Amino acid sequence: MNGSPKATHFFIEIYMFGYLNQYSYILVSFFVLTGAFFLVYRTFSLKAALISALILLVALALLRSPLTTSSDELSTIEDWNLIQNSGNPVVLYLYSDL
Repeated sequence: MNGSPKATHFFIEIYMFGYLNQYSYILVSFFVLTGAFFLVYRTFSLKAALISALILLVALALLRSPLTTSSDELSTIEDWNLIQNSGNPVVLYLYSDL
């Protein structure tokens, strides 16, 4: 054997973690929404579960926008220099879609 099954497995593993990382908010939101739906359904009724799921879905959608930053927020070197020289702490988050 030349080791190709391990190489294929490694490639699939990297691809899987990249996919999970990219869509983690959607996946976590889906599990929270599903769990909350079943909890309310078992405790109260189907109508209450549907209403609570709808409210939670709207809340998750509204929270998504303020938690996401624009990718073109720092489009020039001057923008970076202004933030760097502002005296405020800066969190720099780098990622790659490779």
